[in-house]
Amino acid sequence: MTSTDALQKAFADLPDQITRTEIAAAAGLTETGVQNWFDAYPDFPPVVGKGGRFHLRDRDLVLAWLLGHPELLDSHRRGPKDLTERARSARPSNPVDEFLTVKETAQALGVSREAVQYYIASSAPGTTSDPFPPAIRQGRASLRSWPAVRSWVLRRADPLPGGNVSWEQLRPWLLAVHEQEKDEPDQGHDDKGLTYAQRDVLERARVATANGYQVPAEWTAEALGLDTLPVDEPDAAPKRLALTDLARELETSSGSLRGYVRRYPPGVRDPFPAADARGTRNVEDVRAWLRRSGPLAP
Repeated sequence: MTSTDALQKAFADLPDQITRTEIAAAAGLTETGVQNWFDAYPDFPPVVGKGGRFHLRDRDLVLAWLLGHPELLDSHRRGPKDLTERARSARPSNPVDEFLTVKETAQALGVSREAVQYYIASSAPGTTSDPFPPAIRQGRASLRSWPAVRSWVLRRADPLPGGNVSWEQLRPWLLAVHEQEKDEPDQGHDDKGLTYAQRDVLERARVATANGYQVPAEWTAEALGLDTLPVDEPDAAPKRLALTDLARELETSSGSLRGYVRRYPPGVRDPFPAADARGTRNVEDVRAWLRRSGPLAP
């Protein structure tokens, strides 16, 4: 990263309206690093025009913004890291059922919640053929599939090739992440039991189909080493509820459930199902416990 003085001198040599490439060169960053600024900071100076196929921003506003964020100019602290690298290595701190809130998604990616909200708003359904993964409701929480979000982030750095793409060109793109990750020993899994690498192929096939390409199901299953593909249905997190709602769902009292929590803590032979970081429990896990060890036990 360049110093403040060097930054000002570099910007003085730029035209009034500048591209991402010019910002990166003046700031001593990669273009990916500058793009991360665009994504992570909603107040970054907006696009004011186009020069050919490049978006242009006001030079003086960009310089003022950078000077107002001195922490990004510190050579020992580099702004948001490459999201692709973060998405590949991240294992969410609360990977319950692989569905995360906006806050948990931001923590997994190492960005602000505002950045995730920006991705959601800027890549909404109807505005792009590859929208940000949709949310599902779980009680009061709004959750998104982490494997789907991970795949979306990876595609930001490796979008579907433009133009009329042949099958010979499309196939390597569909398998790009799978070929890199399929043999890794520590792979995450989605709610259907697929590895992240396998899930990425299905996500890419969905995007390709949305863009008018045909991706044979037989080819996809064979590429993933599956007999058949999982049913293509929206992600649906297992139902989880807080204790009061859980009691209502199971037609019992919240006092009874609290009693089980106290009397069957972690460490006993058959502990009461634990709550996640949101204070919710899997309804079916609790129902099975009540049948096995609680008042519904034979």
